[in-house]
Parts: sequence; C-alpha cells; structure tokens
Amino acid sequence: MSYVQYIWILLSILVSITCSFCFMQPEWIMHVNFTNTFGIYTYCVSQRAGMDTRACGFYGGRFGFGNIPSTTWQAACLLYGGGCLFTCFGALCSLATMCVRTQLEMTLVMSTRYLQTSAVFLMASGLFVYPMSFESNYFRIYCGTKSAMFYADTCTVGWTYLLATVGCAISIFCPILSLFIGIESDSHSNVCKL
Repeated sequence: MSYVQYIWILLSILVSITCSFCFMQPEWIMHVNFTNTFGIYTYCVSQRAGMDTRACGFYGGRFGFGNIPSTTWQAACLLYGGGCLFTCFGALCSLATMCVRTQLEMTLVMSTRYLQTSAVFLMASGLFVYPMSFESNYFRIYCGTKSAMFYADTCTVGWTYLLATVGCAISIFCPILSLFIGIESDSHSNVCKL
C-alpha cells in the first residue's frame, strides 16, 4: 500500500466525520444575539424573551421529514444528507481497499472514486440550495421579514455552515487522490515486469 492510499483513506474518514457532524448541528444560521439557531435538520429557539433557556430539536421529529419549513429546505436536506451518506460509504469502501490485494482492488478504488465524486456534487448542491430557503415564513418569523434568498436579514451564517462548506471543498481531493492510487499501482506493476 502506498502513502497516497493512506492519505486518501484518512482524508475520506475525516471528511465523512466532519460532514456528518455538520449535518446534525443547529448552528448553520444564527440570530445576531444567538437566541435562535437553525440547521439543515435541527434547530434551537429561545423559550421566552429574556431567558437563557432554549428548546432544541429536529424539525419533523427524529425521522420526520414533512415538517421541515419549506420545499427548498427539504431539498437541501436531502441533497446534503445524501452526500453525507455517500461520503460515509466512500470512507468504508476506502478502508476496504486495505484488505483487498487483487485486481478487485482497482475496481473498488474506481467505484469509490465515482461514489466520492457523486458525494461532492450532492453536498455542494445542498449547500447552494439551503440559502434559497430563507424566504420561508418560518425563517422570517425568527430572522426578520426582509429575509430573502441568500439574505438572512437579522441572522448570520453560523460556524457549522462554514465547516460544512470547508468539508465539502476538502472532499474534492478524495476522488483526485484515488486517481493517483491507480497510476501508482500501474507503475509498480510495470517495474515488477522489468
């Protein structure tokens, strides 16, 4: 196994952990005074004005999907969540390449490459679609009536949305690194034939 393959496996695992962590966090969009925070699948809102207690939960219950505030929000949740599942499965497949030592290894690497490429596109699409949901009535109640697509009025972008964006950007390198595993394997096999 090469160093590139070790880096690829490690990066695949780190990206899958980071993106999955971001999916479940409610700090994607934050109110200026931090009383209300909204994630792609979770939220936290203040109980009463002047109190430091917040109620946090999932939009539609633990696995309910229909109560997510708008259809664009639901689409963003499906896209980004699907990308997270693909990255997790890609991390497992990249780990499996450590155990396989036949021609099947390159097939597994190539399949994982396509899986990770799909994950990047899904997550990037979800990150792009999410701010389009700022027009929903639910969002306007907590962040101001002037909220519109890509404009959050009295709310700001939270640390989790930024971390999700960075995780998605770094995940671009996973399929690229897998390309070098194939090239390196071919050059080793040519050296052995000489």
